[in-house]
Amino acid sequence: MDYIDNLTGHRVERLTDPGTLSHHMYFYNRMTTPDGRFLLIARDHGGERRLHLLDLKDGDSREITSGPGLDDYGAMIAEDGKSVFYAQGRHIFRQELDGTGRESVYETPEGWDTGNWGMGEGNRYLVLAHTRLDTLPQRKEGNWDFFAETCLARPLSRLVLKDLHTGRTSIVREERCWLTHPQIRPGDPSTILYSHEGPYNLIDARLWLIRSDGTGCRRCREQPEDLILTHEFWLPDGSRFAFVYQETAGERREELRLFDPDTMMEETLMEVQPYAHMISDSTGRLFAGDAQSGNVPIHLLGPGGANGHGNDFIYLIDTEKRTEERLCYHGTSWSAMHGNPQDSHPHPCFTPDGKSVIFTSDREGKPAVYRAYI
Repeated sequence: MDYIDNLTGHRVERLTDPGTLSHHMYFYNRMTTPDGRFLLIARDHGGERRLHLLDLKDGDSREITSGPGLDDYGAMIAEDGKSVFYAQGRHIFRQELDGTGRESVYETPEGWDTGNWGMGEGNRYLVLAHTRLDTLPQRKEGNWDFFAETCLARPLSRLVLKDLHTGRTSIVREERCWLTHPQIRPGDPSTILYSHEGPYNLIDARLWLIRSDGTGCRRCREQPEDLILTHEFWLPDGSRFAFVYQETAGERREELRLFDPDTMMEETLMEVQPYAHMISDSTGRLFAGDAQSGNVPIHLLGPGGANGHGNDFIYLIDTEKRTEERLCYHGTSWSAMHGNPQDSHPHPCFTPDGKSVIFTSDREGKPAVYRAYI
């Protein structure tokens, strides 16, 4: 279904049926084939999440996984566009998109949760954030209670690096802290960006860097209890990583900032809207962000989420002109009621040609995937 957003004039296309829960991958994962033809999405099948490859040209989709235990946000398409990497159970699998074969490229040790994971350029290096299961609190489904509880539990966590060419696996770091979102630096697989996860007022600091051999662990900046830093990602050329700086007191500034891992210098680029997630296009010039109404952090919203009006727009940011423009109204509830607290998050991302932005919203019922044209 296509429509013109009556608030911005931009064309928006709904790609999936809001009668069935669907969403795309986590916003910084590679989820489209290099030619932009196919998009990786997850769909609900009677309570079981399965990956599908959605044809953006004709709308057809093909199921590529089945069975329980799928990480329905962590999958990513290989750089050559011929296979997909995904986590299911205790394994990271590589599966050919043409359906010819599947192989396990990594098995999580017994007693550990696989957690977040990422891959470097060329899909050679796999980095994972494991957490030992017997140090985790019991997980409650359908709400954000786990967020503070897991942070306060200080679970035993590891950053693990696997070289898929040589088969070598090494423990990069282990500590009693909830470690998440490991991201290998583009052009420099020896540098890993990762997070101390949890509510902004409970963690010591979110942003950390470490070398892949376990040396050079360093906190990127101090983080007082009234400051939210989210959600970090590497620029395409690996020169810096970007994040949103949000003050919860005082002037309540919202800024797009860049951090250089070589000089450890931070640059304030411009004031921005209150984004939950933000990502750049392949050039690093245009950014897309999902703004939210109000000052309440997502993890503190009630079961029903937000009220679905106000500043709930997808924005385009031009970092050269230092401008922001509303692309379309996403109108999502930010609610955790659909099963996974992430399900209604827009998680904007660009198509490879930079001409449209993919996002998820539950504005018409269950979470569905949309495409807004720039």
